[in-house]
Amino acid sequence: MLGRRWMLCCVLAAAGCSEPQVRPLPPPPLTIPERTQYMATSSHADVLAFLDALAAAGDPRVVRSSFGTTPEGRDQPLMIVADPPLHSAAEARKSGRIRVFVMANIHAGEVEGKEACLELLRDLVYNDGRPPYPLEKVVFLCAPIYNADGNERVGPKNRPLQNGPRAMGVRETAKGLDLNRDYLKLENLETRSLVRLLNEWDPHVVVDLHTTNGSAHGYELTYAPALTPSAHPLLLGASERDWLPTLRKRMRERHGFETFDYGNFIPADQSDWFTDDPQRSVRGWETFDHRPRFGNNYVGLRNRIAILSEAYSYADFQTRIAATKAFVLEILRLAAERGEQTLRLLQRLDNDTAVLAGNGQLVQATSVHLVDRGGPEELLLRGFETVQDPATGAECRVASGPRTAIQVPCFVKYAPAGTRTAPRAYLLPPDQAGIIDLVRAHGIRVDVLEHEQACPVEVHRVRAARAAERAFQGHRGRSVDWELRTEERRFPVGSFHVPMNQPLARLVFHVLDPQADDGLVHWNFFDAVLDRGTGAEVPVYGLR
Repeated sequence: MLGRRWMLCCVLAAAGCSEPQVRPLPPPPLTIPERTQYMATSSHADVLAFLDALAAAGDPRVVRSSFGTTPEGRDQPLMIVADPPLHSAAEARKSGRIRVFVMANIHAGEVEGKEACLELLRDLVYNDGRPPYPLEKVVFLCAPIYNADGNERVGPKNRPLQNGPRAMGVRETAKGLDLNRDYLKLENLETRSLVRLLNEWDPHVVVDLHTTNGSAHGYELTYAPALTPSAHPLLLGASERDWLPTLRKRMRERHGFETFDYGNFIPADQSDWFTDDPQRSVRGWETFDHRPRFGNNYVGLRNRIAILSEAYSYADFQTRIAATKAFVLEILRLAAERGEQTLRLLQRLDNDTAVLAGNGQLVQATSVHLVDRGGPEELLLRGFETVQDPATGAECRVASGPRTAIQVPCFVKYAPAGTRTAPRAYLLPPDQAGIIDLVRAHGIRVDVLEHEQACPVEVHRVRAARAAERAFQGHRGRSVDWELRTEERRFPVGSFHVPMNQPLARLVFHVLDPQADDGLVHWNFFDAVLDRGTGAEVPVYGLR
């Protein structure tokens, strides 16, 4: 294990000294918010300069790397923190330690995660020999500025009503697309780079840092695990019954921050709980989406722990940074404590998934419904006032007043409404090489037939196909009624065989299966077939 605070040494030969003289570390760098009284946030160049300053401190445990380049040519930095130092995914896997990946700025107007990451990285270099968590037990991967192109499109009104900073980047990429809706279809270069990182490093815990979009409540930060009921039940249980309750307790006791499940209030009618009786005007609390287009659900289908962090947009910028930093720190501390048992759990999930799917026993949700957690729970409310920034003219909402507690049911889980037992494999003809390229980009194993194969397979034929009235992310999502039959088919040499006896079998289903509610069929990848109408046969065949 490496020593205390790192010092740079030089030998003063001219003085005839045999002992090295130590030179203290350069002064710790300040973030842009710290330098501007939290009026501004860091540009891409500011982030790189800050990371360069940390590198100049000479601590070998904090390694500067990169995981990609944006369409406009900006570097996507990746910091690797470990003791002893690590420089590659292969070294990290060989170390046998739990790997935690924290990413910020996927929505580049939601900026406190970026700044919290920089502050935390600084604390790992400048700590007087007392690092904030056991560095020797965790491999910490940090990507502080994922959507680097969006970060540079700065304006004072990119995040209406958010309480600081005065200007920030935009939600979307340079192409105008949302990276947190792209995990399944992989249409953005940035997403491809991120999923390649997940494939190579295989982090056991993935943390995604955001700001709320305006839900009004009494918490400094809210969170969500993987919400898809198609994830392994033991994974969902570990998040719901261990990780998140522990983090909530520690955030309150160690940092004074209130946290809860991410979501929004369900109004009982048109009344306003800010002026009316909140207990009567609110009938519940509900979370957001279960589909794998979202990163937390995508990670869950990979059998890994996902934690979404949502700092409260009406809290001031400094508070949001502090709450987010504390949350990440407590995740790292918990990972250090739970490391060995988490590795055993996730290995079991990988094995269970491969065996179940390989035996044709993997059941996956094709539709879902929200369920409550069992009885009313205490939720905190807090009001806000709307003020105008004199410098920009932009309005923002400022959390103010005392907190109020109410008792309401919390709909923060999904249960299957419809299910399908996945086949033991999928077969695709040779002309589907483009689809297979995308499948492989997810890290999914694909075999190529070296001999012609004739076998009975599931065939999906179109009964009726509909397209969404409005485009979303450049797509008009498809919903299809299928006729499903088992028929004999002949697959020539060069056809593709996607086996389900692999750890990513849950993800395979949600990418390829025609009945998956957010799969490639939904995202228009098979429109040439669907547009042929009734009786058209989608070229994805299930092998039982």
